[in-house]
Amino acid sequence: MASPTTSNISKNDFEEVLSPPPPDMISKRSYQTLSFPTFSAQLAEEIRNNQYDKQNNPTGVVNLAISVNQLMEDEVLARLNKESTLTLTSQHQYYNDTSGLPELRKAVANFLTRHHKPSEAISPENLVVMNGLTACLDALSHTLCDPGDVVITPTPVYGRIFTNFHDRAGATVIPLPCQEMENFALKEEDLKSLIKQYLDDGQRVRVFVLLHPHNPLGHVYSTEQLRNIMKICAQYKIHIVIDEIYAFSIHDRSTHFNSVLGMESLPDPQRTHVLWGFSKDFSIPGFRIGVIHSTNPWVLSCLRTLSHYHSSPPLTQHAAASLLSDVEWCDDFYVPTNKNKLAAAYKKACEYLEASGVKVHKTVAGIFLWVNMQAFLDECNEENEMALFMMFLKGGVCLLPGKKLYCAHPGWYRIVFSVKENVLEEGLTRIQAVLSKWKKSKESGSR
Repeated sequence: MASPTTSNISKNDFEEVLSPPPPDMISKRSYQTLSFPTFSAQLAEEIRNNQYDKQNNPTGVVNLAISVNQLMEDEVLARLNKESTLTLTSQHQYYNDTSGLPELRKAVANFLTRHHKPSEAISPENLVVMNGLTACLDALSHTLCDPGDVVITPTPVYGRIFTNFHDRAGATVIPLPCQEMENFALKEEDLKSLIKQYLDDGQRVRVFVLLHPHNPLGHVYSTEQLRNIMKICAQYKIHIVIDEIYAFSIHDRSTHFNSVLGMESLPDPQRTHVLWGFSKDFSIPGFRIGVIHSTNPWVLSCLRTLSHYHSSPPLTQHAAASLLSDVEWCDDFYVPTNKNKLAAAYKKACEYLEASGVKVHKTVAGIFLWVNMQAFLDECNEENEMALFMMFLKGGVCLLPGKKLYCAHPGWYRIVFSVKENVLEEGLTRIQAVLSKWKKSKESGSR
């Protein structure tokens, strides 16, 4: 293995916030945005120009922090380059419906109906297309929240949930900590208690956000639990936003994904909104296509207006529609093959890490592992968690520390396993090397 090289990175490189601007230089909203940086974005910027490549940059950083699925890269590219999938026509030169081409909304509705099997077919009229799920969440925060409104989400969680609801809408995102000793289970009584706490304080609890499948926990929630959570939200007239971006990334063969879109008699359908997109399940995050499903006419009307700021290019929408409409390629080949490749990569990563003394949290979905490295820390605190993170980075492999996913228990990390096979092998080898070095320094007292 070539010795990895990194720039002179320090922990503070990812914590820097700009000093206050001169008076009247920018708006207060802009200052709020600048003062709330996203760790993963800072991290990506730091290592973007020094990523590992076996041939061209063997000493670069192996990026196992950013959630991308490269396992079906060749297959997706081959299908996208087939026939007229990406051929420019006059239709793509002019203004189109910013809330999504009818062609794409119909293709998505048919695809989700085929797989989630609702009692009534999903209507394209209930779908709004935007340029990725970040844009979808930003638009929903604008539509549903006023400044200061409370948004609740179980933690640990994908960090941009906090950013997307707070940055421009000004909502206050409150974590609902899931406990390590309870296998990070989402407890319905804890949700109800937290809602009542903020209502009793005179605050308006407006939205509950649930990632299903969950990121980073890899959990899939049962229909019964989903319904119970929705009943609690309905009781307090709280909107529930279900992010299903990993709906077709189920790597456990015995697990069936139960989408909210397939459930009947929702407790409060007007306050239930479901998100899905192409970035994870179809390995094309560069296309920037996300979808919101809602049956609320006022929410849909506002989202269609906001789509003027968040529209996806017609050409990429046409290409995405082509993928979903090719049922033989999509349903019979791509979806099952992707799941098989995810299962194999998950198994390989688990076995390697467990052999290195790392505890792996059992997951059934997603493209990442949630791992416990507390045994390698002198004390389980955030400072030591970040110190080990920096050691990994200096050792040429990048993980995501649990602190940056709002985990209440230091010593947990998220590791993406859906990279190319040689990249995964190199990354796992570097993790093992860093842990071995870290352990020796711990035993010798040289740290």
